Amino acid sequence: MTVTISFERLTEAHLPLLTRWLQAPHVRVFWDDGERDEGAVRAHYFEPGRDVPGFVFRVEGREAGFIQRERITPDNEFWPWAAPEGETWGVDLLIGEPDLTGRGLGPTVIRAFLDALRAERPALRRVLIDPDPDNVRAVRAYARVGFAPLTRLATPWGEVLLMGLDVP
Repeated sequence: MTVTISFERLTEAHLPLLTRWLQAPHVRVFWDDGERDEGAVRAHYFEPGRDVPGFVFRVEGREAGFIQRERITPDNEFWPWAAPEGETWGVDLLIGEPDLTGRGLGPTVIRAFLDALRAERPALRRVLIDPDPDNVRAVRAYARVGFAPLTRLATPWGEVLLMGLDVP
């Protein structure tokens, strides 16, 4: 069965939705960045100069989750795992609606997002993603897309399993 996935650039109109998702227990267990109310979410996700575009994704037209991307540059902690040539981008994903978790949507969303990113960024050579190593469902979902474990890292938000996907 084919699922229709679409992406809409995050705007202030999405603020209540993103805030609700970030407060949801199933999100907080693995994405607890401390942004809990609209003011904190606004300050973080809409801060001036923020160069990490975020997108609300829809599944069959229904707002389902949030995905963001960040170009990995020499000042990024993940730079040692960047592709030797071309661009490397990092991706983060959350499925905000509890009833849509555990249904295999993660790989479908990531594949669609990477297709769009490749079309926009022809120099793309590697994509990195950094789930919590205890988030077994996410690690399995990313492996289904082709991401392979690279290393475990201690970060300000906890230990992560850095995974990479080389793009032909």
